[in-house]
Amino acid sequence: MDTLVPALEVENLTVKFPIRGGVLGKVKNYFTAVDNVSFTLPQGKILSIVGESGCGKSTLVKSLVGLVQADFGSYKLLGENVNFKNGAAVRRVRDLVQMIFQDPFSSLNPRQTVAEILTAPVVARGLSFDDARTRAQKLLDRVSIPAGALDKFPHEFSGGQRQRLCIARSLMVEPKVLLCDEVTSALDVSVQAQILHLLDDLRNELGISLLFISHDMQVVRALSDDVLVMYFGKVVERGEADKVLVNPQHEYTQKLLASVPTIKR
Repeated sequence: MDTLVPALEVENLTVKFPIRGGVLGKVKNYFTAVDNVSFTLPQGKILSIVGESGCGKSTLVKSLVGLVQADFGSYKLLGENVNFKNGAAVRRVRDLVQMIFQDPFSSLNPRQTVAEILTAPVVARGLSFDDARTRAQKLLDRVSIPAGALDKFPHEFSGGQRQRLCIARSLMVEPKVLLCDEVTSALDVSVQAQILHLLDDLRNELGISLLFISHDMQVVRALSDDVLVMYFGKVVERGEADKVLVNPQHEYTQKLLASVPTIKR
């Protein structure tokens, strides 16, 4: 693995949404959801982006896979510029970057079996169904899903198991970067810990880089190498997790840490 080339390099990324009004719905103004954000994600590392709901975390991540269009800025994936107007660049992003969403149930097609869900991405890329099914079974074993799961439907699994299915699906195309958008927020605390351990193990085994989106400071502290703090679409603080979370310099970061529940006698 070439550690000299970052997995992601984002420079001055800006995302705006039009505000419409009047009978004809003309654009009256723009709301800036992501404002001039820059960061670097080294290969094999975990960068967490934190902030309260509405600060632009999810919009930022969605712009990295083309689900939301960025208005300004540049973006490099493993040293190569990404241009979502170029078909080849889009295919490269889809091969190398995968996203895991907050709600595991709504992100899985309830009318498809696990085998259909997991094999579809690689069959579309030319892998035979038998080989795809073999790969899917190996990944299910790796994420600790019981045998026989391939022919079941998503509703037959618990919330934690469904999130493991989403992780297995994201790994089917052998990506280099995982974008994790609040992947533990809909899960019980004990299940959260299991998912976090699984993601960390996969990072260590496969050398995958993780961009981890969360508002849970305790989760971030347990998992991250580096932290980036967002407030109203802007980056207000960044640095190594131990430094930022132990000795925060910005007032907003201090308030986030102060809001973490503690048990006092």
